[in-house]
Amino acid sequence: LDLQRGSGKGGLYLLQKFRREEKQKPADEQQEPTKMAIGVEGGFMDDKWEIIKEYSLLAISAAGERTTLPYPSQDLPMLVSDVCEAIEKHQGVQSQEAVSQWEEEVKESKYYKELVQLPAMKKISPSPKDWKCEKSGDTQNLWLNLSDGYIGGGRKHWDGSGGSNGALEHFEEEKAKGNFFPLVVKLGTITPDGADVYSYAPDEDNLVKDPLLAQHLEHWGIDVMKMEKTDKTLAEMQVDLNLNYDWSKICESGDKPLVRLRGPGLVGLKNLGQSCYMNSSVQLLLALPEVKQRYLDADFQIRKSGPSEVQNDLISQVAKLANGLNGPRYAPPLKDGEDEEDPKHVVAPQMFRTLIGRGHPEFSTSRQQDAAEFIQYFLEQLTRAERSALGSRVIGDRPTSGMFDFAVEERMQESSGSRRVKYSRTQETMLGIPVKLEDAENLAEVTAYKAAHEKDEKDPKKLKTEGVEEPKPLVQLSTCLSRLAAPEEGIQWRGSAASKTTRMATMPRYLLVQLRRYYIDEKWCPAKLDCKVPMPETLNLEHLRGKGLQPGEEEMPEEPDDAGAAPAAAAPEADEMIVAQLISMGIGENAAKRASLAVNNSGAEAACAWFFEHSEDPDINLPPAAGAPPAGDSGEFDPEAVSTLCSMGFAEAHVRAALKSCMNSVERAADWLFSHADDLDAAVAAVNGSDTAAGPSRVDNEDGVGEYELLGFVSHIGKHTSHGHYVCHMRRGDGGSWVIFDDSKVAKSEAPPLDLGYLYLYRRKDASA
Repeated sequence: LDLQRGSGKGGLYLLQKFRREEKQKPADEQQEPTKMAIGVEGGFMDDKWEIIKEYSLLAISAAGERTTLPYPSQDLPMLVSDVCEAIEKHQGVQSQEAVSQWEEEVKESKYYKELVQLPAMKKISPSPKDWKCEKSGDTQNLWLNLSDGYIGGGRKHWDGSGGSNGALEHFEEEKAKGNFFPLVVKLGTITPDGADVYSYAPDEDNLVKDPLLAQHLEHWGIDVMKMEKTDKTLAEMQVDLNLNYDWSKICESGDKPLVRLRGPGLVGLKNLGQSCYMNSSVQLLLALPEVKQRYLDADFQIRKSGPSEVQNDLISQVAKLANGLNGPRYAPPLKDGEDEEDPKHVVAPQMFRTLIGRGHPEFSTSRQQDAAEFIQYFLEQLTRAERSALGSRVIGDRPTSGMFDFAVEERMQESSGSRRVKYSRTQETMLGIPVKLEDAENLAEVTAYKAAHEKDEKDPKKLKTEGVEEPKPLVQLSTCLSRLAAPEEGIQWRGSAASKTTRMATMPRYLLVQLRRYYIDEKWCPAKLDCKVPMPETLNLEHLRGKGLQPGEEEMPEEPDDAGAAPAAAAPEADEMIVAQLISMGIGENAAKRASLAVNNSGAEAACAWFFEHSEDPDINLPPAAGAPPAGDSGEFDPEAVSTLCSMGFAEAHVRAALKSCMNSVERAADWLFSHADDLDAAVAAVNGSDTAAGPSRVDNEDGVGEYELLGFVSHIGKHTSHGHYVCHMRRGDGGSWVIFDDSKVAKSEAPPLDLGYLYLYRRKDASA
């Protein structure tokens, strides 16, 4: 590629030849991991191979003659040797150590400095035989509350293991009384080096560090210097779960080993440290025929036409990744006796991950993320990158996201009076379908089991439910769609009550369906509804199509435009009741106000959900921005800002409107421009107060008959999207056989769990494949 870019001038290249040799472990070396980490001491060893590197120099003349020279060599000029040495030490976008290593991050609790500790009316015995849960009597998995000395059982894990929930229930009971005692320490893990400390605070809800742990324990009579470890840490328990479960088998029933596959379109992706959400999303999208047609780049034309720094060019990185997954390089046929884990047959998308996550507060980290959020973010970023590349570097005149975009029709109707209606449209890339426990057709059976199980927990001597498999709620898709289509009553709109009905105005070529299994439980904690929703392989959504204004309906007129004479509207205020509810849960006042404003004061549950998704934003505890008039109202704009945004391919009139709307903030203006890219003229007219003259505008979405067939789906294992594991199932080949993609493992799917997925990808039947 570099030689072709050089226009035949020739060059000098350092050739690197790598070969693998299996690492020989000493007999006394620790074999089993002890913490949640990859590629570090005590963690999962990500690579069992030692890489042997050999180098040589390749000189290519302007005429194309090639000469190979040994390296290192004392006969080389010092400048050449120095350059080659620098290349050897350079490891690409990140050091190889950072690429192959990941360790679970544990942060300091924000509550340890001001932790309340009640007077010590009792001392905690240092002997494990004296410890027991004060609620259930359990003697295993016990946690000491550092504020009041209460000993309670740990909470259950996603797989049903764990304790009696005594410690968490005690925290909730005390919080209801007005006491906030968030920090607990696991008895049995206390040593002079530290212990497991957990924060039940809603804005942490995770393992944390307590730098004053020794002092806090001394208050209850525990001397850390005399304590010995007698129980497993949470990290060790998580390791056990990872060692004892085969993720592919969790996703599919039965113990039959899965048949491994390899070939173009059957290539795995290396897990770079909690990157399974990205791997599953990429496998779902990059094998679509339209994507392959656009991005398969066997002759390097896409990459040759890009900037020289390809690591910063998303178009080049997507082309590189699409070729790796769908081309022959990593896909030689499997041979008998061949190592299925050979890394040379797995794509490691490090450059892609670094670029797509750059600047994002979540996707730039090594934490687990929500696959649905990633897909939407990826399509948004790809749309931006394709804006200047369509028709030149890549074929086509519509962005890739256009295959997924569809219009949503919102119908508002007055609840009283003349019952006038108002229709409007919004754009979406994913259809979110609500899933509720109360819609389960076996709700009585589920409720009876839980009641019996809770009764057994209160009386450990009775084990009525032991050995009885917990029934999963079964929710039919038709019920979920009925809930989606039902009118939403009691909405305050234009000063009176109204109902809101949502329909699909267009049917996209590819429909992404998200089953919204996640909710805020009665303890105000994010949770997942572990239920079955049987998804059909063919789906007809024509009954959800919006039809616009109907005969006999009276349309409500547009609100009068008084912008020319009226002063600027006052900044919205956060709902005091919502803020008070969030503060009572331990959320800071500024964060509570931000959450309430972010969901337009729609309710405490929605605000709480927003807070948990944004709790680590750097500005979460800053006061909400005051509602000052836009700095651009005077008509003066920073010439450098205008030039920067115009260089992205936008017209100056559009750029000035964006800066006016975003108070001269270049970053926000760029986001505004891209988010309104489908109809910039109407958006600019609205900003300039001339939208009434422009009239309603509609995006030209692709449309067809709403009959779909299932292509693939992404499943999530775990209680929350920020934990657990993702895998992808896709149809492959002429026969449409199901294949499971579990990071680097690709295998024939024997029993795809169609009822346990999280994201489903459907293709419209009348769309050409």
